Amino acid sequence: MAGYKPTPRKRAGNAPRADKAQSGPSVLADFPRLVLEHLPAGGPRSSTMTGEDLAPLGYATEIAVKNAALASFWRKKRLPARPDAVLASPRPRGYRTTTKRRVELVGTAAHLFLGERSAHRNTPVFIDSTLEPAEHSELYRFLQTKLSDPVFRGVAEHLSWLVIRGSYAERAVIFNVDTLNGPLVRKLKILGRHLTEYVPPVVAAFVYLDESGSDYYLEARRPAQAVDFKKLFGPESLRVTYGDLRLRFHPTSFCQVNESIVAQMLQLAGEMLEPRGNDRLIDLYCGYGMFSHAFAARVREVVGLDAAGPSIEAARANARRLRHGASRFIASRINTDAIERLAAPTRDEIVLLDPPRDGTELGVIAAIAARRPRRVLHAFCSVDEITAALGQWAAGGYVAQRVVPLDMFPGTPHLEVFIQLAPATSEL
Repeated sequence: MAGYKPTPRKRAGNAPRADKAQSGPSVLADFPRLVLEHLPAGGPRSSTMTGEDLAPLGYATEIAVKNAALASFWRKKRLPARPDAVLASPRPRGYRTTTKRRVELVGTAAHLFLGERSAHRNTPVFIDSTLEPAEHSELYRFLQTKLSDPVFRGVAEHLSWLVIRGSYAERAVIFNVDTLNGPLVRKLKILGRHLTEYVPPVVAAFVYLDESGSDYYLEARRPAQAVDFKKLFGPESLRVTYGDLRLRFHPTSFCQVNESIVAQMLQLAGEMLEPRGNDRLIDLYCGYGMFSHAFAARVREVVGLDAAGPSIEAARANARRLRHGASRFIASRINTDAIERLAAPTRDEIVLLDPPRDGTELGVIAAIAARRPRRVLHAFCSVDEITAALGQWAAGGYVAQRVVPLDMFPGTPHLEVFIQLAPATSEL
């Protein structure tokens, strides 16, 4: 685009992130590349949207492509336990409950970029995504119009990201900004008042400070200011409902991006963990406690760990509200020291391990295996992490018993994979 002059921003390198779904691996990673290689000849090759390569396909074709790619990956890596067929998403398009747009001023207009800015400089000021609910697209268009108004130019100049989060029932807006001062907050409050009148309703709006202008839209490496997250209006927490399970989470907490498949995912986790009444469930990377609270009534006690303080506070609040008194949630980095500080292991111990996309720290799997839990469920949101992890489990005396891929990310070349592990020689 001629005359393209983005607002200068200070950029930082890739920092740790709070949300495992916030940044995906390059399509050059092994499994995504295999997926793209299995696209049918003569059909749509890929989407123009960064990361949405499979969105133009019919969903039955997409599932067939992912099954074939995963089988090829398993053979290539010589992995144990043949995977089940991919568990399809009930809502394969329009499913994302967390979405984002990079904001840049181009002339007098605010452009909302989907994916890399450089890939969309010659496109309109807003791009729809078939993977997002229509309510998100409509809300982004509303905000794009407001941010292009000269009244809100100062807001647009300091916006790094617009983020919509919540559930299919309700949504909130997060303004990710590179500075926070009185005049900017006053303008954001005025914009917030416009959002309170928007239909369908926006339940809350927040301001999130990230001075680095990071490519991660909810940055885990926080600035040192006393005030770095501010509510403009609405409740302090957001709500999700999975069947009979009603939970609340902090607006910056990790939350599953595909609400439609979570009920099936929880049922599957229960089948693979087989919780019993005398069990201690150790839930690592527990977030706001979705798995913990789903199984709390079926075990003797729950111990959840997560490095994100707001997520742990939400997990504790959920425990109080649900009266899960035998649940403890600890704010801690997940490393060997954290595992070793846990209470002495018992024969009735099960472990759920759901790390970010780049996997666990070195030594964590060995430390878990040393506790000899009777059952482990390891969730992977990057297939490419599986090979090394299964090698570590084998070294610790654990074998994969069942492998179930879930289409958590329809329209993209990624899968969530649940792997059930148990001691190689029964110790029960």
